[in-house]
Amino acid sequence: MTPKMGRDIQSLARGLDILTTLAESDRPMGVTEIAQALNVDKSTAFRLLSTLANRGFVAQEPDTRRYRPDLRIVELSRRVLDRIELRSIAKPPLKRLQRLTGESAHLAVLADGRAVYIDQEESNATLSVNAEIGRQAPAHCTAIGKSLIAYMSQEELSHFLGAEGLTRYTPRTITTLRELIPHLESVRERGYAVDDEEFDAGVRCLAAPIRDYRRKVIASIGISGPASRMTLDRMPELGVVVVKTAEEVSRLIGHREA
Repeated sequence: MTPKMGRDIQSLARGLDILTTLAESDRPMGVTEIAQALNVDKSTAFRLLSTLANRGFVAQEPDTRRYRPDLRIVELSRRVLDRIELRSIAKPPLKRLQRLTGESAHLAVLADGRAVYIDQEESNATLSVNAEIGRQAPAHCTAIGKSLIAYMSQEELSHFLGAEGLTRYTPRTITTLRELIPHLESVRERGYAVDDEEFDAGVRCLAAPIRDYRRKVIASIGISGPASRMTLDRMPELGVVVVKTAEEVSRLIGHREA
């Protein structure tokens, strides 16, 4: 291990120690107090606190100049808890979706501009399409991604995808926002999204959105399989199963139709 790597890890450890100390304290703390608690000098404590404040993890009270945990911690905690709860609730429907279709079933959310797989039930078929939990996928050319972004406004979509062209992965990939917007309109009309060999050649996927009690799309659930088995004429039949599964999970987490 190089000395530089050692310093980086020590800084990270100290930053986490500061967050723990502030979270466990029943009141805001000053720089000197935090430095003493961590057994570091004031300048080190101040630099660490400044970094954490810049990233929204701690806030300095304007009158006392003392520090307290900020809302970024609450936000991240809520997201982690929401995903843990969502995975637990969606697990039985996810397993049933896999059994009913015979294809690998996936659960995904949006994070950092991409679709992220948070759970999966693998197909027992010899030829199957699987995605590791934690794997990221582009939103514009995957079924799970398109079902997550289809209900964004055009302004949100432009901000989310950026002004530059969309990355091409196969000859079928949609690479412009002008093409994508009407495509997403068809997703909303059908209630499910299809990836017709747009991300991986020879692979088709189908997914539908999961909504919470606010009627907000928070996740998507879908299936993936070889194009030879998930033929285009099967899409409507499979779409009904996937949509019903998404609606079931939505109801389980509190969604109610208007």
